[in-house]
Amino acid sequence: MRRFFFILQILLKSFFIYLIAFIWLKFILDSFWLASILSFAITLFLNIIGVIINKKKNLKSNLKIKEKEDAESMFLSLINDNHKVDFFYKLFTSRFNNVVKYKDFICVEKEEHKIIIYPFFRFQNPSQDDIVFIHNHCKKYKANKILILCNDYDKSLVSFCDNFECQILLLNKYETYSCIYKEYDFYPTITTKKKNSKHSFKQVLNILFNKQKTKGYFISALVLFIASLFINLNIYYCIVASLLIIFALISLIMPNHNSKKYTDII
Repeated sequence: MRRFFFILQILLKSFFIYLIAFIWLKFILDSFWLASILSFAITLFLNIIGVIINKKKNLKSNLKIKEKEDAESMFLSLINDNHKVDFFYKLFTSRFNNVVKYKDFICVEKEEHKIIIYPFFRFQNPSQDDIVFIHNHCKKYKANKILILCNDYDKSLVSFCDNFECQILLLNKYETYSCIYKEYDFYPTITTKKKNSKHSFKQVLNILFNKQKTKGYFISALVLFIASLFINLNIYYCIVASLLIIFALISLIMPNHNSKKYTDII
């Protein structure tokens, strides 16, 4: 199913590119077939460029704006909570029977595996020294996996964690929200709320080019495209149709801003 939607997205992107190329080429050229062939060539070329760019692009966090604000507020609340380990103990006992609470972390036993959840709730991001300390601190418990929850982390730290025999995973505050709080439907009480700030330019773009708006942009552009097959449109309609298709294309490829999903965290 995931592959089907991936192929469908590629086809839609290709169709959008073809539309915008065809509208302008038909406006410039008299030949319908020449405009069609050139539009196909342009679409193929841009798709090849797109594949090259996508191979170099990293996956981004995917949370809605409201969820991001909640994640930040929950992180701030837990920083000020002296009983944060108790919260995670209650969270995981809601689903697992074998959960042991220690001073700084909890340990979940799932079948024959031990998973340590270590809340590293500080404003500063964990360093390599912190990872080494946490690993050595938990080593005697012979855990198969250590899950470190933190504010954020440098991407280079992920590869550093691969040096240990025990699997170590890092979750920032947004990933913790998405992969744990939301997954378990168990949320910390917000006692310290992040102050609302004005929408940044990036947030405005996220709202303007939400994936849900793709259909509206596309239908409007399609109407103008069909009209162009029967009547000669002036440059005003070409510009409007082009903008609508560009908006639809941006909305389609715009990331959802939801946190990445780890598989089998616990």
